[in-house]
Amino acid sequence: MSTYKQVLDHARTIRTLQSVDDLMSWDQETMMPPAANEHRTAQKVLLSGLIHDKKLDLAFFKNLETLLETHKDDSSDEATIINRLHRDIQKARKLPIAFVERMTEATSSGVNVWQQARATDNWELFLPYFKNILDLTREKIDLLRYEEHPYDALLDEFDPGMTTARTQSLLSALKPKLVSLLKEVKKTPFFTAPYKTFAAPHQDEMRACKELVTLVGLDWKRARMDRSTHPFSSSGHPTDGRFTIRKKSDDILDQATAALHEAGHAMYDLGLQASFYGTPLAEPASFSIHESQSRFWETLIGKSKLFVPHIFSVLGKSLSQPLPYDSEEDLYNQLNHVACSPIRVEADEVTYPLHVILRFEIELELLAGDLAPKEVPERWNAGMQELLGITPKNNSEGCLQDIHWSIGSFGYFPSYALGSLFSTCWYTAMKKSLPNLEELIKGGTFSPIKSWLQENVWNHGRRFYSHDLVARSLGREPTEDDYISYLREKYVG
Repeated sequence: MSTYKQVLDHARTIRTLQSVDDLMSWDQETMMPPAANEHRTAQKVLLSGLIHDKKLDLAFFKNLETLLETHKDDSSDEATIINRLHRDIQKARKLPIAFVERMTEATSSGVNVWQQARATDNWELFLPYFKNILDLTREKIDLLRYEEHPYDALLDEFDPGMTTARTQSLLSALKPKLVSLLKEVKKTPFFTAPYKTFAAPHQDEMRACKELVTLVGLDWKRARMDRSTHPFSSSGHPTDGRFTIRKKSDDILDQATAALHEAGHAMYDLGLQASFYGTPLAEPASFSIHESQSRFWETLIGKSKLFVPHIFSVLGKSLSQPLPYDSEEDLYNQLNHVACSPIRVEADEVTYPLHVILRFEIELELLAGDLAPKEVPERWNAGMQELLGITPKNNSEGCLQDIHWSIGSFGYFPSYALGSLFSTCWYTAMKKSLPNLEELIKGGTFSPIKSWLQENVWNHGRRFYSHDLVARSLGREPTEDDYISYLREKYVG
């Protein structure tokens, strides 16, 4: 067996084991009975140790080192796979198995307690678990090491090549422009007109969401939709994409947009090249690119004037109650209603990045020791007041609303803001290649759009870093003004 074949086989074994972990995490959020949490934690700790042990296999690393030397200045698929794998394994070798197991135990338990704390508005219940995960995150930073800023080690986990300095520069430039734009939007009907909350029965929600996702082209032979506390998407293979909408919701539009968002994630995962499974060429470029796919389908497509007639029709056919929306125009205004809401996942396009900026700032302060864990609720509420002029009525709609800290995903949140920015860039680039783009959306013909994404995003896997991948299609570096210009045209005119 060739050295390269040995590397591929080993890498696929690691990814297959990871897919089992993905399945257990999906089950924990959707199907698993609450009493099974302790056993599930033990399962995940055992599996995480096995996976990490495979990553630390000395023969695997030596083979990568040998192949790396023979693929210098090579841009082939094989060279890309070797380079990316070598980078991954170098990082993995910095984390002892015992640490990985401790982090897995802490986060698996943390998810369960977070769910309880969120349901009962009890920050104190979650606080000791949060402290432990934060301490482990600091330990992880020390193990991974960094060149300029401690947060770089975390960002690189989710967005390889991204730095704290670059992220701060982008978000600090975006923040005042968004705050200023929000003041203008507050004078428009998008903000001043009342919002019509409309609850639908469980069966109607599922039927409507499935119809919408079917319309944009999700392959149900390779996907399924369920319900969870917090909507999410998970995929262990390009033949197995899973996503959820909320268990409880009082608004069908919230559920519909969540379905489009998570289906966007699923379509990206299902669009990766199965022939490269187990290698970086069959993995998403980054979490920000992943978020750009979900935001593209949720907002650039789903909340556009061109797509609204499809939503109006689907809701009319799927719901057992009369719609409260007077017309397609009324529905468009409702879908794009701007409100200073405390909930990130329900936020409109104008205020959404401000939610992300707040979390980014809090994470930096926590890791620097400038903010104590017990002070998070107070800091959170002050930040919401500063950015949006509101204060959450409790911690469940404040600092307990997101799952990310309970699973140790410090460094993830910037991906949401970057994803929103990149989604507008994809649309801009797509219009150059598909001059009839608007006609396609209006006519409900989405296969050319998916083909463009397949060619320009999905097929590349992790060949390019995020900014480079976007710049290839856009023809230049993306900036915060790409997002601001899009918002201004849509909401202010």
